[in-house]
Amino acid sequence: MKKNERQYAKTALRKKQIRQHRSIDRHSDFVPESETGSGLKKAMVIIPLLIILILIVTLIAGITQFSKILDSTKTKPEEESVSQVTAASDDSNLLLVISPESPLPSDYKTNLVDFDGIQVDRCIKDGLEELMSDAAEAGLSLKLSCGYVSAEVQHQQYSAEVSRLQAEESMTAKNAAAQAEKTIPAENCSELQSGLAVKFSQGSSGDFSASREYFWLTANSAKYGFILRYPEGREKSTGFDYDPAHFRFVGKENANKIKTLNMTLEEYNAYLAARSE
Repeated sequence: MKKNERQYAKTALRKKQIRQHRSIDRHSDFVPESETGSGLKKAMVIIPLLIILILIVTLIAGITQFSKILDSTKTKPEEESVSQVTAASDDSNLLLVISPESPLPSDYKTNLVDFDGIQVDRCIKDGLEELMSDAAEAGLSLKLSCGYVSAEVQHQQYSAEVSRLQAEESMTAKNAAAQAEKTIPAENCSELQSGLAVKFSQGSSGDFSASREYFWLTANSAKYGFILRYPEGREKSTGFDYDPAHFRFVGKENANKIKTLNMTLEEYNAYLAARSE
């Protein structure tokens, strides 16, 4: 083969190789139609599933939030009720003086509960339970003889005492009423109507003021929030005769201060008022 022919053959071969290489490059990015259709089908299946999943999650979140709101709505009246009934146990009411000169406020509310067959205000129940439990552990036969008294019952007791004094002591109606107020005051003038006071007994007949139960109470009642309300020798301060069985709940902090200062409730209120000036 002549030189020119050989050169021509080489050139032709080279061009053919270049064309083949370009053809391979063009087809290297080609995706078969079958594969394209398969990917589209997968997308059409996955996308709806994702949408459904998002809707389910959103629905669950909505239901959860609604339940929280519903629970909150249900508990609010209960919280408000608790707030209303416990408002009577703040210091201003715990230290409230109730007497013929200072009747129970007309809007005063009690939240009564039963304790060993006696009704008391709820705010004194825990302290009373502790006191009675510890007294029993100390071997004492301490009993509750009286708790909350309604206005109607208080009126009946007061009227009966006035009548007794007139009949047995030959007192005039005026003097009998004045004397009765020192022991069994008229309605709205007795601490027992507040539910914050109770009367104790030693569970047997006898002089309570000479009992072990009485001495234990005077020594320990402040730890539970109670004070002897009408102590002996302090009649001028309280306006009531000495009553060893009558104890009043004022809260632990107040009770301990009153005991330390050796004051009556009237004197303690005057002391607090002077300190605030």
